[in-house]
Amino acid sequence: MDAQVIAGLSVLILVYVLIGFNLINRTVAALFGAFLVGLLALIFGFAGLDDIIDYIDFETIILLMSMMIIVGILGRTGFFQVVSYKTAKLAGGSSWKILVAIALLTATLSAFLDNVTTILLVLPITLELTKAMDINPTPFILSEIFASNIGGTATLVGDPPNIMIGTQANLAFMDFIYNLAPIVFIDLGVLILIMFLIYGKEIMSASKLSEEKLRDMEKKYRIVDRSLYHKSIGILVFTIALFIVGEDFNISSAAAAFTGATLLLLLTREDIYGALEHVEWPTLLFFAGLFVVVGGVNSMGVLDLIANGILEISHDNIVLAIIAIVWVSAFTSAIIDNIPFTATMIPVIFVMSSNLNVPSAPLFWALSLGACMGGNGTLIGASANVVGVSIAERNGIIIGFKGFLRNGMIVMISTVAVATIYLIVRYVWLG
Repeated sequence: MDAQVIAGLSVLILVYVLIGFNLINRTVAALFGAFLVGLLALIFGFAGLDDIIDYIDFETIILLMSMMIIVGILGRTGFFQVVSYKTAKLAGGSSWKILVAIALLTATLSAFLDNVTTILLVLPITLELTKAMDINPTPFILSEIFASNIGGTATLVGDPPNIMIGTQANLAFMDFIYNLAPIVFIDLGVLILIMFLIYGKEIMSASKLSEEKLRDMEKKYRIVDRSLYHKSIGILVFTIALFIVGEDFNISSAAAAFTGATLLLLLTREDIYGALEHVEWPTLLFFAGLFVVVGGVNSMGVLDLIANGILEISHDNIVLAIIAIVWVSAFTSAIIDNIPFTATMIPVIFVMSSNLNVPSAPLFWALSLGACMGGNGTLIGASANVVGVSIAERNGIIIGFKGFLRNGMIVMISTVAVATIYLIVRYVWLG
């Protein structure tokens, strides 16, 4: 291992420790990591300053900022309070049924929308519900975050790694549903079981929302600005439609969200300063710093080292190859962004498929499941995690790195283990 790779690993570990042990604010830690990548670029010459700026995924930043504006304006209409009441009524006021209903709703939305967008839409509903039930919101928030990462695995458009895999491996939308939706459905059941084992007693002991309380919610939770509501919903539906059909017209998710936010600001004549108050600026800066750290680590050869390690582990055995791909992908994606890792692994999968003389599709399913579900392992494993926790903190609910890790690792290991069994049974034993 050369000095450049060691330096890259050292920066990654340092940032991880600073965030994990809450030694400094996570945004400051990510920006400090980006600063160190800049110094290493000067020392080793693997990138210039322009290249470092290019590490930042500005499309993700714009997507997040735009959706925060849309959701923030929509929230002023009372929409989330109304949905909260409808959900509580549908679940009969049962706190446990509400948790299950919201988790399933989140997973379903995440299969067709960006996970971050789903969290931005669903989390305000959760906060309203838990406030009305006077119950600890943490298990509800965690369930949604975990469900978003699991649900996003089911379709080609559900998570960025799937889009990359589908495009480069020539796999169609229905291929993903046929091969991945069954295990996603099973893993959602695993998630609900885990949350019940961890938080079931606490949730079940919470008092059920009475009919009187539901009636009070119905009276209290109303649309307060009909005009703003119709405009906001119209723009939201328009934006979601652009998400779905955008690929056919070469419209990126970021462009779709930015278009929606701009049109909403124009239609509603919202005060720009008030609208920007809904944007989580520390979260956006955190992502910018983290993108630079991950991009630098990739340029320094750390991800290539991981990919080569998978080739060594497989020993020309299809079962070992599937196990290695899914588990290395999961743990790597729990630590660093899964997009550059997936980009590095795609050509490796083609090489492994040729060496093993087997179709590449099962290996790509292993990569998808590991890369997407691995994001549940740590707070920084997926964008939805960071955004969800940041919104919670803004509302006075603290979910620290360690607290997330305790829950996330259990969910990640359990769901990936079940996915591994599924892959081996379906694609090796049953052929």
